[in-house]
Amino acid sequence: MTDPSGRETPNAKTPEFPAPSEELISLARTALAQPSANELTVITSLRAQGHGVESVRLALEQVQLRDKASIAWKNSGRQRQTWYFTRDGLEAASHPLVAAFHAEIISHSEVTAVVDLTAGIGSDSAAFIHAGLRTTAVELDPNTAALLTHNIHDAKILIADSMLLDPNQWDPRDTAIFIDPARRGTSRSLDGARALPERDPERWSPPISFVKGLANNFRVFVKAAPAFSPPAGWAQFIISLDATFVEMFTTNAATGTYAVMINSETEDTSFITQNLEPVKQLQLEISTEGFLYELDPAITRAWLAPQVASELGLTPVGAKNIWLFGPATPFAHARPYRVHDIFPIKEIKSRVKHLPGIALKTKDGRRDQKDLRKASDKPDHNEWAVVILGSGTSEQAVLVRRER
Repeated sequence: MTDPSGRETPNAKTPEFPAPSEELISLARTALAQPSANELTVITSLRAQGHGVESVRLALEQVQLRDKASIAWKNSGRQRQTWYFTRDGLEAASHPLVAAFHAEIISHSEVTAVVDLTAGIGSDSAAFIHAGLRTTAVELDPNTAALLTHNIHDAKILIADSMLLDPNQWDPRDTAIFIDPARRGTSRSLDGARALPERDPERWSPPISFVKGLANNFRVFVKAAPAFSPPAGWAQFIISLDATFVEMFTTNAATGTYAVMINSETEDTSFITQNLEPVKQLQLEISTEGFLYELDPAITRAWLAPQVASELGLTPVGAKNIWLFGPATPFAHARPYRVHDIFPIKEIKSRVKHLPGIALKTKDGRRDQKDLRKASDKPDHNEWAVVILGSGTSEQAVLVRRER
């Protein structure tokens, strides 16, 4: 196997494929679908047909993981229904629509090739290939690399420690580097003084210092932890999927701050770009003559709530800019609630006694949900809600009804 320049690459290997056959996975799925079936009866049945214990276990695991991927990825994962997964690999993998967004941004950076230094099971690499980028996928673990070999095609796969590869084998003029650092750990450092790995970029794998080193020569694209502060001048894409925040994507190949909202049902992607012009803000007092709007988390995490409020003629309310208030306003990236009552929190039981139940929205304040649930004496509900805005002397409890 050779690198893009045609030289032999000593780190390149062709892994053997250790996973169960598609035939055995199909047999396991069919057996599980039988009335009163469970894992033990399926294992017993398939063992009686001559299949090994470990092969049967792996087949059952693939059935479970494929079902989990199908639920998590919905229709956008239909091209990956025959992929092989690991539990950790599936959990860490980019959603196909998010991976497609990564590929789109990289494609617009005037490169024709990308090196995925943390390929895993191949979700991002598959998107890069689909976007027409020559793709090199690097994976340290040989077993994961074997699954990667099955999952993606038309890519060069290297089993190697990405930090030990010679970056000079790639041409920075037409090659981008993609990195999704491992950020998980189970404990603090021994002295307890350092933050958990997801909060300490130097404890990522690879660490941020390695990423910055590559950025001296390459266009680098990083799937980063939510609270990560990128180097000055790097672009920030704050991404939500179905109104749930998923990641910050950052690069030295662009500038600016962007809220990116992806809808898995329509497979549409919407952007809001930070406007550096001064924001003119309305000042409206919350009343029962208006609506509260719960913003998409990509907007609030990108600190774009004041800008969006100004453009819509609304007012940010509360302490964290999660909510806007104002008249009826069509906006796809905020959930509207009609205001029905405003009251001191101590009156919550009497103010909601006529309702079948309430949701409790406390992200803007400091109230404990368990205490509030007990004080309200009401079960959870999908239509009515009490929103807690601010805390202390500024605290407000607002009874609202969901409009859609």
